[in-house]
Amino acid sequence: MSKKLFLVFAALLFLSSLNAELDWNITGSGARAAGMGNAFIGIADDATAINWNPGGLTALEHFEASIVGGWVADMEESSFEDNVGSDISDDFFYDHVNVNFLSMAYPMTVSDKKLVLAAAFQKQLDFFSEDEQEDEVNLYTYNYDSDGGVYTMNLGASYQVLPYLSVGATGNIWLGESESNMEKTWDAYSQTSTSQNKNFSGFNLSLGTIFDMSAIKENVPLKIGLVLKTPFDLDYDYEYEFSDTDGYSYAESFSGSVEMPLMFGLGASYRFGENFTVGVDFERRNYAKSKFKGEYDDGTTYEEYMSPTEDDVTQFRLGMEYLIITDAVVVPVRFGIYNYPTLWANEDNQLYYDGDDTYGNPIYISDEDASDLEQLVGTGLSLGSGVIFEKFSLDFSFNVYSYENTYKNYFVDGPWGGYESEESWTNTKATMNMSAVIYLDTFIK
Repeated sequence: MSKKLFLVFAALLFLSSLNAELDWNITGSGARAAGMGNAFIGIADDATAINWNPGGLTALEHFEASIVGGWVADMEESSFEDNVGSDISDDFFYDHVNVNFLSMAYPMTVSDKKLVLAAAFQKQLDFFSEDEQEDEVNLYTYNYDSDGGVYTMNLGASYQVLPYLSVGATGNIWLGESESNMEKTWDAYSQTSTSQNKNFSGFNLSLGTIFDMSAIKENVPLKIGLVLKTPFDLDYDYEYEFSDTDGYSYAESFSGSVEMPLMFGLGASYRFGENFTVGVDFERRNYAKSKFKGEYDDGTTYEEYMSPTEDDVTQFRLGMEYLIITDAVVVPVRFGIYNYPTLWANEDNQLYYDGDDTYGNPIYISDEDASDLEQLVGTGLSLGSGVIFEKFSLDFSFNVYSYENTYKNYFVDGPWGGYESEESWTNTKATMNMSAVIYLDTFIK
C-alpha cells in the first residue's frame, strides 16, 4: 500500500475518531447545573460559574473548595438492512467513572466592592470508549478501547462593578492526551493492530456578566447572564501505528489543529418567592465553518469541516429548582429539559458510478452537498437533588439524552446499480454526577 494512501487513511481514521467519540457541546460542570438541564448561565451562583459564566462568581459568600465526579454510560443499538435480504442488528454498552471538576474560590472586598478569585480544573472532552464484536461464523473478532481526555486549567475573577452588575473573566489553558487501540483478528489467517496517540494544547478566554434586577427593584427577582468564549485553535500532535501478523508494519505522525469557534450564550433566571427558581438558556457554538486541519512532515495537508451539514450547534435549555427548607437542612429538587444538537447528519445518498480504482473496485460518488443533509438533534432530560448544610453541601443529578442517526444509500448505476441499504444507530448516554462543596471559612472561624 502506498504511503500517500496510508496518510489519507490515517487522517480519516483520526478525524472519524474525533467526531465519533467526542461531545462538542462544550459546557460547564456541576451536579447542580446538570440537575437543572444545564440551564445555568443566568444563575451561575456557585464555583462552577468559572466556566458557565464567570460574572456569576460574585454570588459566592464563602472561601470554598469543590469537587465533581460522575458515572457515564453509553448505549448504542444499531441495525443494517438492504434489498438483498440482509437484516443485522447489534447493541453495545460501556461505562466509566471520572472526576470532571475541581475548584477553589476566595471572595474578598476591594474598595467596598466584591471581588472573587477562583481556580479550577475541568474535563472538557472525554475520549473513553470500548467496543467488542465477534462473528462466530466467519471466525472474526474486533476489539477497540480508547481513554484519556482534554482538560482545562482555569484561572478566573469576578468583580461587582455596580450593586446590580458583575463582570468576570476566565483564562482557560487547554491540555490533554488520549490513547486508543484497535485489534482485528481473523482466526483463519490474520490479525491487525492499530494504535493512536493524541496530545492537545490551546488557550482561550471566557467572558461573562450577570445583571441582577433584584438589586434595583426588590420585587423583581430576575437575573440575566451573558457569556462569550473566544475562538482558538486546539492544536494536536498525532501518532499512528499499524501492524499485522504477516510482518507488515507502518508508523506515521502529523500535527494540526481543531478550529474551536466563537461560543456565546444568554441565560435568564427568575425566582418565585423564596423557594422556586426557573432558568432558561440559549447557547450557540459556531461550528458551521470550523475545520479539522493537519499537515504531515512531507508537506501533505488535509482539512475537513467539523459539521457535514455546515450548521452551528445551537442549544436551548430549561431548568427549575425548588427548595425544601427545614431548620437543619435545605433539600433542593431539580428538573431540566434540553435539546442535544450534534455534528452528525442523517444522510440519504444517491450514489453514481465513477469508474474503478487501481485494484478494480468500483468508485461511487454522492450527489449530496451540505445543503441536502439534515443535522442530527436529540433530546435530554435531567433530575437532581441534594442537601445543603452550614459547612458543606452535596448535590446529585441524573441526565439522559438520546438521538437516532440514519444513513441510506441507493446505487443508481454501475456494477452495484439498484442496490440499496439503510443503517441506523440509536445512541443513548446517561450520566450521574455528584458534587461536594466545603465552605472552608466555616472551619477557620
